[in-house]
Amino acid sequence: MWPYLRRRVVAVLLAVVFAVAGTVGLATADRGIERRSAVVDGVPLEVSRPANATGRLPAVVVAHGLAASRQLMRGFADTLTRRGYAVELVDLTGHGASTRRLPGAGDGQAAEARLDRDLDVAVGHLRAMPWVDGERIGLIGHSMGAAAVVRYATAHPAILATVAISQGPMELTASASRPRDLLLLAGGLEFAGYRDGAAGALRAAYPQGRMGVTYGDPRAGTARRAVLVGGVEHVGVLFSPRTHREVGAWLDASLDHPASGSPGIHPVQRAASAMLLHAAALLSFGAIASAVLGRPSGPEREGRRVPLPLALGVPAVAVVVAVVVMGLIPRGWLPLAVAGPVAGFFGVIGVIGLAAVRLTGRRPGSSYRDGRSRIVAAVVLVALTVVSFAVPAQLGWAHAVPVGPRAWALIPIVACAAVFFGGVEALCDGYGPLAATAIHAWIAAGALAGLCAAVLLGTASSFVLLVAPLLAALLVWQGVQASALRALRAPAWLTAVVGGVLLAWPIAVTMPIA
Repeated sequence: MWPYLRRRVVAVLLAVVFAVAGTVGLATADRGIERRSAVVDGVPLEVSRPANATGRLPAVVVAHGLAASRQLMRGFADTLTRRGYAVELVDLTGHGASTRRLPGAGDGQAAEARLDRDLDVAVGHLRAMPWVDGERIGLIGHSMGAAAVVRYATAHPAILATVAISQGPMELTASASRPRDLLLLAGGLEFAGYRDGAAGALRAAYPQGRMGVTYGDPRAGTARRAVLVGGVEHVGVLFSPRTHREVGAWLDASLDHPASGSPGIHPVQRAASAMLLHAAALLSFGAIASAVLGRPSGPEREGRRVPLPLALGVPAVAVVVAVVVMGLIPRGWLPLAVAGPVAGFFGVIGVIGLAAVRLTGRRPGSSYRDGRSRIVAAVVLVALTVVSFAVPAQLGWAHAVPVGPRAWALIPIVACAAVFFGGVEALCDGYGPLAATAIHAWIAAGALAGLCAAVLLGTASSFVLLVAPLLAALLVWQGVQASALRALRAPAWLTAVVGGVLLAWPIAVTMPIA
């Protein structure tokens, strides 16, 4: 009992420390910044400017990438606003607070036209503000948003500067002034296509161009520079101090904005603070679950567990089957890009796991809980899980409130994810803490490997690789929660429901409406 209590006390104390640090970090992130939000012609926008600013400010529109939202790009608003810019973050069609459908999940001319319209609305809104210098406008974009801002700036020469982060391969004219003053950034750990895309865009105008060297004249609009930001990948590049230094210096030169001192660069403050709140929620989950469920008393009635070779072999077979089935699932059965096949993938693994356990005739052990207490516990723990993810994410790095068709799409995604975790719990049931954790980790790792294999085999979109780190983090998160619930002898269905909500919620709120 004492070792258990010591671990619990240490976890709670760490949770308090993390929660305080995260709260302070988020509370101070807006210091010196004024923000206002609006929806203009169906496009959600957020504009920031320096507090007590005077005169007309140069301005920048910032566009996020696929399956992201304006929250992920707030670091640029923080950096540039403190540098003396007005900054407008936009939720592109199908993302964040937008409820409109993005044609082709971002691919094709219809999608390009829709994104161009979003940028047109954002630029027009920014120019109409009396404290913005409409003659000094720049654009920043990441991934899908990078390609969009390059296209837009190429067609609108009034855009004086463009920053494209991880835009990937795309055709550009040989003219160094189309678009004007183009900075290209890519993470050193990104896929080769993103790194090559930056180099290719530089050499479209300057065939002998080398990375890290600036060519042309920013005063003439012919400047171009490509930089590999070392040690970061597709998302990490957004939070690298070097990325923010390069962006600030480039816009200062192109928009004729003299640098005012050396403003501090803290691009990770919001996201890191949110992660601390996530960690605090995870560390405190066991204590809260114990308070809700109570500590189990008396010996647990043993059920017959699944033999270990079966507990490890069934998931492996299930992953192979799920990879094949994933290619047969209509990609449009849910209104969210890749969400339908991914949800179906996890559901198939869970169904096979549950069926295999049922065929063994195994009887689950008793949890000693009455039906009413189980339902109350499920409601409380599901609510806790939603708050633990959604509140820090909304404040720090992602739009986390399901809007439009996301709300109803959440239901089948939760069902598929809950079935998956139901299968996991059925295969873990009857094993000790370490063995159950190892089986859980084996199944989670197999599922991630299966998703990667599905991409290589062509049964899943390559976009799945970009969301794989998020899925991996969620599976680890649920692994920790499941261990705590098993220790409290929570019924398997309760653990499955909690895990289903945890895995499904981020999928439902981040995948683009398509």
